[in-house]
Amino acid sequence: MNTDKLIKLFRYLAAIPKSLYVNLHLLPFKQAIKLPIIVSNKTKLISLNGRVKLDKVKTGLVRIGFTGANMIDYRYSRTMLQIDGLVTVKGKVKIGKGTRLIVTGNLDLGGNFISTGDSTIICKKQMCIGNDCMFAWESVIMDTDQHAILDQSGNQINLEDKVIIGNNVWLGARSFVLKNSVIEDGCIVAANTTVTRSIAEKDVIIAGAPSKKIKKGVNWQH
Repeated sequence: MNTDKLIKLFRYLAAIPKSLYVNLHLLPFKQAIKLPIIVSNKTKLISLNGRVKLDKVKTGLVRIGFTGANMIDYRYSRTMLQIDGLVTVKGKVKIGKGTRLIVTGNLDLGGNFISTGDSTIICKKQMCIGNDCMFAWESVIMDTDQHAILDQSGNQINLEDKVIIGNNVWLGARSFVLKNSVIEDGCIVAANTTVTRSIAEKDVIIAGAPSKKIKKGVNWQH
């Protein structure tokens, strides 16, 4: 066994105690003991008062804090996990090193989802992510502004709103997808793009801030 495989094995063995704790908090006991969620021991657990619903139960189906872009140092990168809402998982999920996953609303994650690392996913109301999606490093996806903005009568004018991302969507590095955004199947969001609205067309490249379609009829591969 080569050095890289030994390091990987050691990291997964070191993850067992924290993973067991996470599974017992988020899943029914019969599912939890199969360890479908594997959490790196470098993950900071903020709160686990919600629950996870799995379409199927398989050891290591959800892996948090391991994979990631090569420029993210496992030794110093710290993943953060808060699940106080409902996370529905529809297949294999890999959430990379240094990702901040904060869920107090309802988050649906499709199968073969990959976050390559150092991303931020904040779901306070509703977020749906389709199958075969990839979020590049330092991407930010939020359905909330985090802080209330009030009018002169004291009414909040920036309420949370849904984020819907279709199947086979690639978010480029340092892209932002904010509340009230809808991205259709097969789209590519270019690096440093900010999406704040519905992109009502499939298989297009989206770029800019504010975002706009710059090319049609494209496809991409993992």
